[in-house]
Amino acid sequence: MSIITPYRAIIDALSTASAKAQPIRKSLLITGFRDLNAELPLRLSEENIGVVLDAHGRDVFTIDVNNERPDEEVLAIAHLIVECVNAEAGFSTEKFNG
Repeated sequence: MSIITPYRAIIDALSTASAKAQPIRKSLLITGFRDLNAELPLRLSEENIGVVLDAHGRDVFTIDVNNERPDEEVLAIAHLIVECVNAEAGFSTEKFNG
C-alpha cells in the first residue's frame, strides 16, 4: 500500500477542482487539511525560517530544507504559500495575525 493511499480521496477531490479551473471549495480545503491532522489557518514559525505550522503549532512543511536559498527568499516563499492557502480557506490576515 502506498503512503498516499489513505489520502487518495482528498488528493482526487483537490485535483478535480484544480483541473476544472474553478476555485477549491473552502470546506474541502479545510476538511482536507483537518483529515491530514493539520488545522488551518497556517502560520510561519517565529523560531525557524521557512517552517510552516498549523493552528496548533505543529509542523506542516518546511521550505528549502537543504538550505540552498537565502533566508529572505525562503521567508517570502513560505509567506506566499501561507497567505494563499489561508485566503483560499477563507481566513483573512486579520483573523490569523491578531
